[in-house]
Amino acid sequence: MLSRTQFRKAFPVTPITLNFSVRRAAPSDAARMTAIWLEAAEAFVKADTRVRLAEDPAALWQAALETWFTRADMALFVAVDETETVIAYIIGECVPNAPAFLPQRYGIVRDLAVDYHAKSGRLGRELLAALRAWFAEEGITQLEVRVPYRHPVAQAFWRALGARKTADQLWLKV
Repeated sequence: MLSRTQFRKAFPVTPITLNFSVRRAAPSDAARMTAIWLEAAEAFVKADTRVRLAEDPAALWQAALETWFTRADMALFVAVDETETVIAYIIGECVPNAPAFLPQRYGIVRDLAVDYHAKSGRLGRELLAALRAWFAEEGITQLEVRVPYRHPVAQAFWRALGARKTADQLWLKV
């Protein structure tokens, strides 16, 4: 039997290189963004039994998404392939900090999702670069992201970028 290291040397993984570009999302991207969101949301629900989806979650999320396109405090970016098909997205929002704390506003990455069939090691980084540039234009110097404990890929992604844990978010039934 081969060890894990021996197996990886014997059967190396060839990374898939996708040609893609990043641009501001448009309302015409909403249906595809919703499909990607639903795929990720269903995986999240399977990973954490405390999380449940509402009735017709895709319609509810898409309705919210359509309002986000009009908000000046939010930015939405998509990665598109050669055929202009949306393969990933990121959503950010500028929010006020707690009173008496600096900076007065900071950025939140509300969502980052990638089509499971379009994995590329650069998608998340390129989307985040676009969002960071927008945050900088808005005078934002810090950002926050909430990453589920039961999503090891997302945990690894953010930690590799230098994100550090600042608090625990706890769940308690009322």
